[in-house]
Amino acid sequence: MKTVVITGATRGLGLEFARQYRADGWHVIGTARDPDAADALRATGADILPLDVGDPASISALGAAMAGRAIDLLINNAGVMGDPAGTALSADPVEWANVFAINTLGPALVTRALLPNLKLADTPIGVTLGSQAGILAKISGPVRAPYCASKAAAHAVTISLGHELAGQGVLYFALRPGWVRTDMTDGAGHLDPAESVAQMRSAIALAVPDWAGLFIDRTGRIYPFVDTFKD
Repeated sequence: MKTVVITGATRGLGLEFARQYRADGWHVIGTARDPDAADALRATGADILPLDVGDPASISALGAAMAGRAIDLLINNAGVMGDPAGTALSADPVEWANVFAINTLGPALVTRALLPNLKLADTPIGVTLGSQAGILAKISGPVRAPYCASKAAAHAVTISLGHELAGQGVLYFALRPGWVRTDMTDGAGHLDPAESVAQMRSAIALAVPDWAGLFIDRTGRIYPFVDTFKD
């Protein structure tokens, strides 16, 4: 049985990943800041481990809890929007730090902590859920500055992870879910979580070594870091 670890698995895309991988017979380990309140995740049949992606000590504790267990797939899904009206001039410095800690540094530290587990699998894959909001050509206004900047930086982290991990037998890339109707988008979007996750799972299943460090659309196409295309 293959094992997937999903960060931020209590709602939205993370919860839907847990549902679909469990339904497909995978061993699912979902993380939650408050496992006692993770009723929807528990209902999927997933195992639940505590994790605050913005806290390096919590990430280290996750690594210790997972010692010796192989991970076939790591999905760095946890993320925050921050103040959607926040601009480079108005956003609070504490908010900037929190958004970057979770969206940018989090995937790097979680991957580092779980790298020994990934290496125990035959063909391990790690992904960060990227966003076209982190494509510089798509940033057209002042709002959501911390989120957009954190996602652009997260793409840079993905490039670094992709190159470094390729030499260690782990395929790592960013994955674009599209504009999905979740709590983070206040229910706005083109896709339901179930549809987006089904497409992303199909892309993951078809992943090839050449994707290392790239941004992959849910359809399996390469999404340029410096340009865009329409759905």
